[in-house]
Amino acid sequence: MKRLVSKERAKKTKTRERKAGKASAAKTPLRENPFVSLFLGFVLWGASVFILGIGDILTVRPGAASILPLLGRSIFLLVSLFAAALFIQITRPGVLRRNSTLLLLALISLLSIAAGKGILYFARVTTLIPLEIAQFLLPLALAPLLTAILVDSVTGVAVGTWTALALAMMTASTVDPALPGNAPAALPLFLMGLIATVIAAHTAARVRTRSKVFRIGLIIAVAQTTCVLGMTALNWHSSNTMLVVHQAVACLAGGVISVLVVLLIVPIIETVFHITTDITLLELSDLGHPLLQRLAIEAPGTYHHSLVVASLAQAAADEIGANSLLARVAAYFHDAGKLTKPNFFAENIQMQTNPHDDLAPSMSTLVITAHVKEGLSLALLHKLPDPITRVIREHHGTSLLYYFHHKAKEQLEFELARQNGAQANGSGKIDEGAFRYPGPRPSSRESAIICLADAVEAASRSMEKPTPTNIEGLVNDIVNARLKDGQLDACDLTLIELARIKRSFIFTLTNMLHGRVPYPKDEDRDKQQTKPSQTEQAENRQPDTKPDGAGKQASKE
Repeated sequence: MKRLVSKERAKKTKTRERKAGKASAAKTPLRENPFVSLFLGFVLWGASVFILGIGDILTVRPGAASILPLLGRSIFLLVSLFAAALFIQITRPGVLRRNSTLLLLALISLLSIAAGKGILYFARVTTLIPLEIAQFLLPLALAPLLTAILVDSVTGVAVGTWTALALAMMTASTVDPALPGNAPAALPLFLMGLIATVIAAHTAARVRTRSKVFRIGLIIAVAQTTCVLGMTALNWHSSNTMLVVHQAVACLAGGVISVLVVLLIVPIIETVFHITTDITLLELSDLGHPLLQRLAIEAPGTYHHSLVVASLAQAAADEIGANSLLARVAAYFHDAGKLTKPNFFAENIQMQTNPHDDLAPSMSTLVITAHVKEGLSLALLHKLPDPITRVIREHHGTSLLYYFHHKAKEQLEFELARQNGAQANGSGKIDEGAFRYPGPRPSSRESAIICLADAVEAASRSMEKPTPTNIEGLVNDIVNARLKDGQLDACDLTLIELARIKRSFIFTLTNMLHGRVPYPKDEDRDKQQTKPSQTEQAENRQPDTKPDGAGKQASKE
């Protein structure tokens, strides 16, 4: 029977690893190459120039007079694109090194420019929307909103500013300057684009709900409408009241349309580019997830351990300004690999016998370290996003399993002493590499926080007296040991942030492991419980009321 179970388990493991391998292969990003980055930049510039000047290209006439405006706009776009790339390189140098992110930024910019060109073309060929109103319908908030949600707010500023400039130049070249009041609209549009960019970058960086995205769009629309009213106040005597009202309504409609487009295409972009937004993380924070439900039923000790680690990690991430939602959700799944053999981990053994007592330390190490690989397999099978799988892979780093390493040293010294007939005096040497996790080490602040929180929570369970002083000493010892062991070398945590993380751990653990004042006993209630009731007294007196013969008979029985 055991052989059949083992074969079935091995078969399921191979099937899961095969499916996980396919899912991992599907997530292979665009190959990193500096020439690819340069090529994407020129493609973005060329496509933008084509979209802006498609009308001039189709209606080109002999002579330099018709080519010079298009050439001037092309040079201006190239210079501004170089300035935006330089700004991103200074503030976010890692963005330009990821070709997949560059491709995403190029597509977002082209989408915004193409949508603006389509609106102006529709207004030009039809009479439904006048051009002086259609130019205020341009999706100025589309590019900064998408970039801030999918990448970061600083990159959103650069992309939003460049697309606002391109749309303003497009308006200046498309709208007929012969019509009064149309030619000067390029500068106000650029200013409205800057307003939309700043608001989107400030409010949409850590957006977690779709309703908040809609509120951000309304705020941007109101800000643009205020800008229109301000421009009207500057030219009050020459302004058309109805035209101003229509332009204000167009600004509101443009903001709402931009938000609707963002809500529609963000899930698509997440799927195609394997990007994880806070909206997706919030959906994964539901404890009703199938993997978490399995953990709660099959490994309840690990499930509770994961919840406590999530609380520790979230508080510490908030303390240093990291992504607390990612830290909390990743902590939920970081030990999912223990589902394969839950009874081999201390938190799930309970009152059962310890299975490691019958195993060699090296075999126990293989069983314990295998939960990282099994967790990756389960994460890919359940299609968990890359940030969570990265935490599962890195949450132990290359740390040493001290217990089994020490146990192996003791066994070796005992064998040497028995062979030599004397005590070995520590002469036995054990390779530490055989008792370490495979790694890699934590590469992000959130992964490092979970690595530390996991060790601190596990060690706090063995404390006999969890006083604030003992908790502080425990946290300092564990964090300093991980720091000396080099487990935090690959992440960008500073010593100041590490000190804040330790303070957060101490505060959270002190409140979790607090003691309670013992409740005083109710002496009256204890007396009532010990005093026999009237029925019991009657039953006790009942043999005395029987006849002597009956009493003697009862005593004999």
